[in-house]
Amino acid sequence: MNTTSKTLWPLVAAVGLGVSFVGYCVYFDRKRRNAPDFSEKLKAKRRKQKQTVDTSQSHVNTGDPDEMRRYFLEQIQQGEDCLSRGDLNNGVDHLAKAVAVCSQPQNLMALFQQTLPPEIFQEIIIRLPRIAQTMHSSSMGGGAIITEPDLE
Repeated sequence: MNTTSKTLWPLVAAVGLGVSFVGYCVYFDRKRRNAPDFSEKLKAKRRKQKQTVDTSQSHVNTGDPDEMRRYFLEQIQQGEDCLSRGDLNNGVDHLAKAVAVCSQPQNLMALFQQTLPPEIFQEIIIRLPRIAQTMHSSSMGGGAIITEPDLE
């Protein structure tokens, strides 16, 4: 056996495995799509995803200080978690929501300016008007603001 055939057979085997895998994927994808309840399951999954997104973006009951405090702390925690994972987009959104419901946003922004990288701080400033408008328009009448004693 010469050296060309020694290197050719592993290559042929690898290509054969790749083709087999793609065929396997195509076969089961076709089988899944042709299943009678596929479209119903897909619609139900999309509906559930939409409800999850709608629930997470629903307004906060501004009349309940405990709920506002919980929401504020939850947004801070989620923002920190997202930033630590490297998910800057969602992290900035959560921190901007926390600023939007805070009674003293200047103090919170000063803290963010001292502790966050300048790029993230700038992104919060850029997104804050849009998020604040969304949150205040979603609250029914009352302003989504918590007072300083509620933060402690």
